[in-house]
Amino acid sequence: MSRTWAVVKREFTEMIRTKAFVIGTVLGPAFMVGLIALQVLMAKTGAGERTIAIVDATEAGLGSRVSALLAPAPARASGEGEAGAAGSRGDGDVARSRFEVELHPLGDRDREALRAELLARVEAKELDGILWIPSGVAAGEGVLYEGRNATNIAELERVRGAVQVAVQGARLSAAGIDPARVGEALRPIAFDARKVGGRAASGTPMALVMLTYMLGLVVYMVVILYGQAVLRGVLEEKRDRIVEVVASSIRADQLLVGKVVGIGAAGLLQVSIWIAFAAFALTRGELIAARFGGTLPELPAVPASLGGVFLFFFLAGFFLYASIFSAMGAIATSDQEAQQLQFPVIMLLVVAISMMMPVLNDPSGTIAVVGSIIPFTAPIVMPMRAAITEIPLVELAGSVVIVTLTALGVLWVSAKIYRIGILATGKRPSAAEVWRWIRTA
Repeated sequence: MSRTWAVVKREFTEMIRTKAFVIGTVLGPAFMVGLIALQVLMAKTGAGERTIAIVDATEAGLGSRVSALLAPAPARASGEGEAGAAGSRGDGDVARSRFEVELHPLGDRDREALRAELLARVEAKELDGILWIPSGVAAGEGVLYEGRNATNIAELERVRGAVQVAVQGARLSAAGIDPARVGEALRPIAFDARKVGGRAASGTPMALVMLTYMLGLVVYMVVILYGQAVLRGVLEEKRDRIVEVVASSIRADQLLVGKVVGIGAAGLLQVSIWIAFAAFALTRGELIAARFGGTLPELPAVPASLGGVFLFFFLAGFFLYASIFSAMGAIATSDQEAQQLQFPVIMLLVVAISMMMPVLNDPSGTIAVVGSIIPFTAPIVMPMRAAITEIPLVELAGSVVIVTLTALGVLWVSAKIYRIGILATGKRPSAAEVWRWIRTA
């Protein structure tokens, strides 16, 4: 036991002293702060002053109605293109573009000449775009927008919506129906959704989606990064013949357990630092966002039981996959072979993280339940399920037992492979040879 503990201390110390560990530990919190800042900045991106010309070929003055919807006050119609009032910010804290509108009743003017004039102003950056409203728009004739930026979906949707409302109002008036009364009757209702009850997290749907995503992603990334660290460590010691000296004073299974536990402890330390910083950032998130001039969405309420579920399956998943990676390192004789061997293992993790949408859509459905029982996907799927629904005690206990027994079984098999594989040289052993190691070791 003392020899195993010595290996644990050595692997843990060597891991936390590396530059990669320090950089990763620092970059994790920096990424969280950057994510908050990015959300605030992205909410403001693309907003600004926009000047568009509306060419109105109708006799009903639809251009004026569209202008009134885009700007806070109707633009004054002018054959020479007199500018209307500027638009306003959107509702809430989300920045929206401000529109200035020029009305150009087409009348008897030459359309192509007017188009050439306006396009020249667009090229000179005096205008951002031109909105063409044909005379038959109420009968279904298409509206055209030409502009320097035709990929800003939010702005184009505002322009399209303004035209839609104006045309619908004209159609209702022509049918003798008051558009104002119809608009009031069709006014959208305020709608919100919240997850409540049970021992799972509660809050808004977006907050729960983000929590579920982060839980699954943390397990996925840490298992891959530190599992590959185990693989590289085993392969390097085998290739450099260091393990031959070490194996003379300690049993192979003790060495394997010490390596897995030591590197796993380093991973747990790093994740604990990230979690501690995340808790601090979440409690102070509003203040951080306020410095950038924005606000954060409502955060979910997370019960302590979810932390226990996450911790167990995080550790169980790491030891399960780290044992597999250690066996791969003992079998491989080069980096290229190691990459080939670890591909199927990584695909198991990819399958697990790909179950996120079925879990979100139906956390008690067949895919979610099966994924949380299968030992190779449960370390990722079960914490995601526990974040959004209360797991039946039978399912949770069954998953814990299955994952634990599988991890111990894989560790036992990996120790047999490791015992012979770390001393084997030459070409990579075949599947039959590996099976013989398991049977005879």
